[in-house]
Amino acid sequence: MSKREQLRRLQALVLCMIAVCCVDGRAEPKSSEIEVWGWDVAAASLAALIPQYQEKFPGTKVEVVQSGANMQSRFLLSLVARVGAPDVSQLQMYEAPKFNSSGRMMDLSSLANKYKNDFPPASWTNCVHEDGVYAIPWDMGPCAVYYKRDLVEKYGVDYESIETWADFIEMGKEVVEKSGGKTKMLAVTVNGLFDYFEMFIQQTGGGIFDEEGRIIIHSPENVEALKVLRAILDSGITAQIAMWTHEYFASFQNDRVVTYPHAVWIGGSIKDYAPDTEGNWGVFRLPAMKRGGLRTSNIGGSVLAIPEQSENKEAAWQFVEYALCSKEGQLEQYRNFDLFPSLTTTFDDPFFDEPDPFYGGQKVRRLFATDIMKIPTLIRTNDWAETKRYVTQSLSQWATNHEDHDAFLARISKNLSRKLGRKESVLTSAKGN
Repeated sequence: MSKREQLRRLQALVLCMIAVCCVDGRAEPKSSEIEVWGWDVAAASLAALIPQYQEKFPGTKVEVVQSGANMQSRFLLSLVARVGAPDVSQLQMYEAPKFNSSGRMMDLSSLANKYKNDFPPASWTNCVHEDGVYAIPWDMGPCAVYYKRDLVEKYGVDYESIETWADFIEMGKEVVEKSGGKTKMLAVTVNGLFDYFEMFIQQTGGGIFDEEGRIIIHSPENVEALKVLRAILDSGITAQIAMWTHEYFASFQNDRVVTYPHAVWIGGSIKDYAPDTEGNWGVFRLPAMKRGGLRTSNIGGSVLAIPEQSENKEAAWQFVEYALCSKEGQLEQYRNFDLFPSLTTTFDDPFFDEPDPFYGGQKVRRLFATDIMKIPTLIRTNDWAETKRYVTQSLSQWATNHEDHDAFLARISKNLSRKLGRKESVLTSAKGN
């Protein structure tokens, strides 16, 4: 597309946004209406909150607009154009730093800082930029291992004895042997390693950036994570099934894969794609890197933020506060839409100890809530998305070429420094793989 065509489309979109903003008096500063953008289940959960919210705050009308995959791009465009943004918008947790540093978001510090200790540091940190709070954590993705009860019984998988990833690998080898190679322990391909890398470096206390935004990917902690990832890939226990494909979702209903180590929200996909398997699923804690180590991690999550151009900031904050900072609002969304709350004051609610029929009556909510406050903070920067793309591609090469862990991390650290214009932090030698 030519620059002229891009400009023409941008102008057309801005004009369209202006027209939308002028409808029903949206341009009036005293308006009691707010518009909220979200996607899929998340948008539906916010819409379902409106009746309860309006009972408490009858003076505000809330419209939730359910948008598609390009919502964050359109939101960013509206910020650049300084017109057309909603009063509240959902953002991916890993995208939040890019918006926090844009200068176009409302600083919520004076309103939100009182809730700081009610959220895990791993979630709260990604909502902060230069001591200002520009978003509020919504759902999060604590990790564990989903498993199929029938296959665990068939192949004698003693999941209660699995404490480390080394234990997990040995158990997987038994499954492969007993099934004649028909059934594997987990599904993973070399093109989809970033989720595992992200999960593992939190368990080891590693990271990609430090608090000053310097690159710290070349570290002993990250070498430790790569060792475990390499051991899994070389063990023969993996089914070559790419995540989020039709084949992957189909595997929920067949005997190709026994376990799915991932975030709590993958449970929603299991229920959606394999509803007839209710009762055949269970969950056990994520294996640790070493005995006695951290047995959880986090993948994904989202936030709500208020753009500076909102003309109804007070009402917008009122809605965000009810949806995310109140026990009532967060539990309602978890109960009805399976969005695991970031608000830790919800964890003492009896709902977390109710048996879940889909998991054979197991109390899986309590399992996922265990040790959440111990998950290390993974610092993300405003160029995290670019970093993720590059590291994902690099991990594929690392796995295919069996690169030395230390040399690999040194190389991508230098390349990231050049690509992002960020300094490398001086770290202890990562050698020893």
